Amino acid sequence: MLPTLTSLQKRKPSLYPSDWLCCLCHSAPEDMNHLWTCPYIISHASPKSIYHKLILSFHDACITNFSELVSLSDTFLLEFSALDCWDFITPSPSCLWLTRGLFPTDLVQYLCKLLPKKKTLEVLTSLLSNLHEQLYWNI
Repeated sequence: MLPTLTSLQKRKPSLYPSDWLCCLCHSAPEDMNHLWTCPYIISHASPKSIYHKLILSFHDACITNFSELVSLSDTFLLEFSALDCWDFITPSPSCLWLTRGLFPTDLVQYLCKLLPKKKTLEVLTSLLSNLHEQLYWNI
């Protein structure tokens, strides 16, 4: 676990007051979610544009892989693109789940309408592994 201010406050509450905020932006508690959204951290440690590009490439790879297995309607593609997990501007919880290597439930449930759950998870596992490899090397 990264020693974020929030985790340090849990370990040693007497040393780290609970009202302390991120030392860079002073606008939010410094927790794991904030590490991905703080404008000061993103510009130095994890470029936002690379992160956005990788999430979009994961989205496109999903469409490509699933369209090879089954024909996708325009309605399906519109609804798929509107899922919460693609909201990376201020990352939604589902988008952060992808970043952490977890499958967002809304994504899995939506894709299970198209294919059996086992096949859906098989394809997503491979794609998520590729996403994490790219995150590791690029950020």
